[in-house]
Amino acid sequence: MASSSSFSSADAALELLVSCAHAIEDGNLKTADSFLHQIWNLAPEEHGLISKLVRYFAEALVRRAYGLHPSYYTYSNLQIPHPLYYYYYYSRFDIDEMVGEAIESAAIGKEGFHLIDFHIPHLYGREYLFKTLPNRSGDPLSVRITVVLPTFLKNTFDFQEEMEYLTEVGKPLKIELKKEDLRIVYANSLGEVDESSLDLRRTNDDEALVVYYNFKFHTLLAEAEAMKKELIKLRQINPEIVIMQEQYANDNDGNFIKRLEYSFRYYSNFFQYYSNLFKSGKPLDYNTAKYYMRQIHNIVACEGRDRIMRHQSLDEWRDLLLTAGFLQIPLQKDVENLHALYWVEEIKEEKGCLVLSHKDCLILFVSCWRPRAGEEHFKFNLNSNKLRPGIFVFHC
Repeated sequence: MASSSSFSSADAALELLVSCAHAIEDGNLKTADSFLHQIWNLAPEEHGLISKLVRYFAEALVRRAYGLHPSYYTYSNLQIPHPLYYYYYYSRFDIDEMVGEAIESAAIGKEGFHLIDFHIPHLYGREYLFKTLPNRSGDPLSVRITVVLPTFLKNTFDFQEEMEYLTEVGKPLKIELKKEDLRIVYANSLGEVDESSLDLRRTNDDEALVVYYNFKFHTLLAEAEAMKKELIKLRQINPEIVIMQEQYANDNDGNFIKRLEYSFRYYSNFFQYYSNLFKSGKPLDYNTAKYYMRQIHNIVACEGRDRIMRHQSLDEWRDLLLTAGFLQIPLQKDVENLHALYWVEEIKEEKGCLVLSHKDCLILFVSCWRPRAGEEHFKFNLNSNKLRPGIFVFHC
């Protein structure tokens, strides 16, 4: 199966990891420990990215065996944006144009914009979210920003630093921000925002509401009630457009072994892509390595509310939003003429969404949505294999 000094293939590594996982599930920790010793010996860190990946999964199995579940959300963790955001940046010139066209179409007749986001602004770098807004000549663009952040960041957020950053990046795009145009609210999601602490309704009919879920939505799947509240809140505030960006993965299976097998294949493809990208042998940078290590540990070691990483397939996301009373806004353009830069081999259209990929490695997708008008209630089914069972009826 494997050589004496390293794994002969990713499949060989997965075979040992699955055997170890079965031993843990059977409560046979002695056998599991034997498999782990083989894994450590065959995956030394100095042997490259795939060995590093195998060790991440082995560490996750140890955490699962002994119930070691550190909090996924910490201050230091949230200082590291999703690595795919940076990868997305290098291809986003074309993508931002397409998203901007969708926003422009959804906001016809609107003079200003209220942006709702879930990330510390300066961590985005460059033009923040402003690049997706319509490029209108003439008067400066009226923009308000609401940032929803976890409560434990309450005493660490530097309002003045963020205001200075947003003011600076807005200048070239004719966006003038005043202090009152930036508001911070502390909650785990939009659904938890209390109207008494923040009124998300429009200040006037000329303002378009735009909500950005950049690698955020999947974290709400850990609790059916959290997703239910989020979708209710979205329908209540009735944004002109909701922009969703998610990792193109499907590691939310309720069966732990299947989840391990799928996620290992997904991340091995991704790590192989990264290895090919930097053929000079450049190692995975520290922050990127740490981010994916935390993802893998969470996917493999945790269950229930502790398992935050719950990526779904594109079809599952579409089914969830369509049955929950949302309409898709197709990203329409001749995608064959889109030119991605060095790291992305292909940008393609799939069911009205943009999908970025490299060879056989699907990386991320971008899609746009809006609440369907004229409905006072709706249903959606939360698959018991993915979440707690139940069909919820929402009254808005």
